Amino acid sequence: MLSENLEENIKFLKLKFMDCFDVIFREFTLGKNETKCLLVYIQEIVNTETINKNFFHSLMEDFNVYNVNLDKKEALEAIKNKFIEIGNVEKITLLEEAVEDILDGKCVFLISGISAGLSLNTSKWQHRSIGEPISEAVVRGPSESFTEAISINISLIRKRLKTHNLKMEKLEIGHLSRTRVVMSYIKGVACEKVVNEARKRLEKIDIDSINDSGEIEQFIEDNPYSPFPQISYTERPDIVSACLSDGKVAVLVDGSPLVLVFPAVFVDFLSSPEDYYVRFYFGTFIRMLRYIAFVIALFLPSIYVAMTTYHQEMIPMSLLTTLIAVRAAVPFPAVIEALLMEFTFEVLRKAGIRLPKPIGEAVSIVGALILGELAVSVGIVSNVMVIIVAFTGIASFVIPKYNQSISIRLLRFPLMILAGSTGLFGIITGFLFLLIHLVSLRSFGVPYFSPFSPLSLPDWKDSMVRFPIWTLRKKPEFMKKRSSKIR
Repeated sequence: MLSENLEENIKFLKLKFMDCFDVIFREFTLGKNETKCLLVYIQEIVNTETINKNFFHSLMEDFNVYNVNLDKKEALEAIKNKFIEIGNVEKITLLEEAVEDILDGKCVFLISGISAGLSLNTSKWQHRSIGEPISEAVVRGPSESFTEAISINISLIRKRLKTHNLKMEKLEIGHLSRTRVVMSYIKGVACEKVVNEARKRLEKIDIDSINDSGEIEQFIEDNPYSPFPQISYTERPDIVSACLSDGKVAVLVDGSPLVLVFPAVFVDFLSSPEDYYVRFYFGTFIRMLRYIAFVIALFLPSIYVAMTTYHQEMIPMSLLTTLIAVRAAVPFPAVIEALLMEFTFEVLRKAGIRLPKPIGEAVSIVGALILGELAVSVGIVSNVMVIIVAFTGIASFVIPKYNQSISIRLLRFPLMILAGSTGLFGIITGFLFLLIHLVSLRSFGVPYFSPFSPLSLPDWKDSMVRFPIWTLRKKPEFMKKRSSKIR
């Protein structure tokens, strides 16, 4: 509890903020009887102009105009209502509240003889301005993206969904970081079971600090051991508003420009917002192209390994003659050759991402050309394998969601090993295991492979194909027919 003795409060706060040079303790007096007062704040995260103009100027210049007795308990309310020109002012009675508010960028105002104080919202956090999406760029569509400031992200969603049913529930996660997390949904549209389950999972998170939404995702997803992502994330406000309208739930994390969206199904990771901003036949063509690229990125190296190792009779004679000629000087089996080239391609890809942008692009492109040419000329790999790996890599870039693309790149390696050991039988076995796994997955009670399994023909209008926009007025059926048992 705050003490009526201001010196005791000062002693407690100074002990809490010992060795913190940026915490300001501003002591001053008010009134004819010169009652001692205190204002505490962290200099780097508050708006000092607001403090000087709307607090000190208003309080000290005009104080004698009103007959306020600071010895009375009503003095705090009088100061709050008559002198302070700051919008958000709250009364506090606990020292722990004072510490939390100071760390949250607020100012705490205390008066000697009163066992309460005022918390003034004067925070001014540094943040990046609204820019264009980096990982989800589109040719046609909005060019706004979320930032690290959660207040800006909320405003971008509110701007698109002007309804009082849009709910924003605030939580704090992290014993040390006390990171603000906001769960957003549209009441009456989102399933109450999903909302309650999401709230329960978020409240159960026990960790010292949260730095990004990716950490939240790993705590709340249904199957953390699956290679496939069960929670989608986006940096685009238009995607979040569309998902909320479909009955989904979004989670915003302060300090992260990526918003989590769930439940998420398989088709969500092969869709792009641009599909809805162009005519339906263009959208259908682009979406089907992604599914073809998905199959190529996952199976092409494995099929090549299986065909050249075990099933040469399935290759046309003219092509087989060419393959035998180009592979004659290669000392490794096809599976070792494929694994070596895929590993090299992944290393070059990572090097291009981590290096500075001008250098990274040069390293990834020039490095791939030079290494590929040298590997072929020395005879380590065949030129056909270079073509296969390059085409596979390009196909993986077509997948719009980065987390799904990583899953495909990871699964390529065991499929190549299966192809090198048992041929097409191994590939089919691996495919069946993947299919069974996809069918068994759930995302907050929603079957992950919807609308293909369980079959929902009305939802095929927005799956591999995209019907005209005026036929997509209802939210997906699989969002209505959820499993009664979540997790």
